[in-house]
Amino acid sequence: MRRLSLVVPLVALLVAAATVSAPAAPTPATAFVLAGGGWGHGVGMSQWGAFGQAKAGRAYNEILGTYFPGTALGAPAGTVPEKVRVLVGDGIASVAVTSTAPLVAVDGLGKRYRLGVGVTVDRTLELPVGKEGAAKAVPPPLTLQPTGGASLVSGGKTYRGTFEVSRSGARLQLVNRVSLEAYLLGVVPGEMPKEWPLEALKAQAVAARTYAVRGLVEGRSFDLYSDWRSQVYYGVGSEAPAATRAVRETRGQILTYEGKPAQVFYFSSSGGRTLSALDVFGTDVPYLVSVDDPWDQASPNHRWASQLLSGAQVAKRFGLTGVVADASLVPGTPGKPAVLRLTTAAGGTSEARLSDARARLGLKSTGFRLGVLRLDPPAARVAGGALVLTGVAKAVEMPVVEQRAASGAWTTAKRIEPSPTGEFKVRLKIATTTAYRLSAAGLAGPAVTVRVAP
Repeated sequence: MRRLSLVVPLVALLVAAATVSAPAAPTPATAFVLAGGGWGHGVGMSQWGAFGQAKAGRAYNEILGTYFPGTALGAPAGTVPEKVRVLVGDGIASVAVTSTAPLVAVDGLGKRYRLGVGVTVDRTLELPVGKEGAAKAVPPPLTLQPTGGASLVSGGKTYRGTFEVSRSGARLQLVNRVSLEAYLLGVVPGEMPKEWPLEALKAQAVAARTYAVRGLVEGRSFDLYSDWRSQVYYGVGSEAPAATRAVRETRGQILTYEGKPAQVFYFSSSGGRTLSALDVFGTDVPYLVSVDDPWDQASPNHRWASQLLSGAQVAKRFGLTGVVADASLVPGTPGKPAVLRLTTAAGGTSEARLSDARARLGLKSTGFRLGVLRLDPPAARVAGGALVLTGVAKAVEMPVVEQRAASGAWTTAKRIEPSPTGEFKVRLKIATTTAYRLSAAGLAGPAVTVRVAP
């Protein structure tokens, strides 16, 4: 027993000595190339792509077929409503309405009241229709309509159709009841530049009409919002001749899939390729797939200036501790959208949806790549002659190994062809101590110095 107690400390001492004397593994030199292009979520129709196709002479049905493959253009019976109710005011204390012609009010019981060219209503729903113009409360909801086909003005905007005023808690709600086609007259020129080619505007009109029909709100006193929750609706003030023509020449047309209104999306610029609904939203839609979009080149956001980030900078953007050592895109599956997976130098992982990663990286779209440039330094001095360098060049364009000449300039040592997962191995000739680095898209990662043994 006494001899055993002496052996144990001696073994522990030897292990400790071996641990202290072992050389630390060299730290890989890693950099991240942030590249991409476009503006928006990337699913469906690229508006700049529609512009490019129209300029190339393609018709609106061809444009739509590019971005929504497998859909049909038409209007099955019963799928397109004649009128829609658009929420243009909510939670407001009072509503002021004017017109160029006298107004007619209709209360909730159907009784009609003739008014002047303007009226202001608060939650009491009182109208100046009593004797000698005295205020009289009427049962809700209250409908205001102009005579002679005039327009209505409220909140500084002009609208076609009629207004419906109703109570919403302690406040009022204002709804514009208007034909679907008139609604689109105030949507299309706000969603796409009114000066763009007619065929692009027609594609936008069909997409906007389809989006409205598919996105009707259920169980509320209105069908559509007037903001981003549906489509931005500007009323008469935004109407323009070319956009009006586009709406009228596509009247009633929507995109359908298997006889039902399709679920369509549109956005500004694709950067050269659209994204699938599966990757962005986690929803597998047969006609919302990723497609090449070479017509997007006219967009000022077609390609962004690439950025070089360190592992520490990436970690800071995503609120991670330590340093990020690797990044990869995990494709979407039904119910789970694609994610950007980050791995730290300590081995921990973190995932972010494309939309979240876009926000953290401060990008204009989800059409980005976070490429990896990692050069593994040799563990010790090498003998002159042959040198093998390994590393990772992932999600980057035309990566090369560069070496620093005696003059200090960097020159291409060898172009590399990474495996599908980004790993590579290159053989080089080396005579003296030399610095190497990985470069792609004009951006270079940190240098690694390879020392040649005397």
